[in-house]
Amino acid sequence: MILALAVALSYLGASISFPYWIARAKGVDLRTTGSRKLGGSNLASAVTPLHGIAGGLLDGGKGFATVVIARMLGLSVETQLLCGLAAIAGQMWPVFHQFDGGRANATAWGFQLAADWIAFLIAWIPVIVAAGLRITVRPRPKRLLPLANLLSYAVFPAVIWEQEGVTAMVVAGLAALALVVARRLTAGLRDDLATGAAPARVIANRALFDRSELQERGLVAIT
Repeated sequence: MILALAVALSYLGASISFPYWIARAKGVDLRTTGSRKLGGSNLASAVTPLHGIAGGLLDGGKGFATVVIARMLGLSVETQLLCGLAAIAGQMWPVFHQFDGGRANATAWGFQLAADWIAFLIAWIPVIVAAGLRITVRPRPKRLLPLANLLSYAVFPAVIWEQEGVTAMVVAGLAALALVVARRLTAGLRDDLATGAAPARVIANRALFDRSELQERGLVAIT
């Protein structure tokens, strides 16, 4: 009963989209602006970069706080990890936003940081490199960062597995990766397939680069 309650509360808490409400306070609806995603990147483009950073940090806090609070309450490691995964799912499929939320990049990183900060720092190396290249290289690479983000979710469980073998944290890391891929593949998929684009192209762009066919065709902004 305690486990179910902790997981349910983690999901419900993470279902509150901070970027959405920050944007609404500024008179902006993220669902109709920019990339139409309820995330910090779209918030930064729609309002200001500082607002985007704030929204991203709050989203990251969801994954971090659920694990830490469960730990402070003396719940088992497995329950802590389930609460973190529930927060990621809540960010992606929030009950308060018609089950259509963000991509949970920040929330998944918050989960990683709370679960194993050393593995998190190692996993973030490709993200840092990609972000640096995005800032310094011209023309600016647009696909590198989403690919690096995906790689970071794969590196996290790999680092732990290499040190400790198969543990609950490794399984949870792989589950977080699966959730990220599932969200990338399914969010707005029907609209992409309605364009008549080759399914293989749609799936590859979504899974690797978090890029919809509508974005590829310039019908929806890339943030």
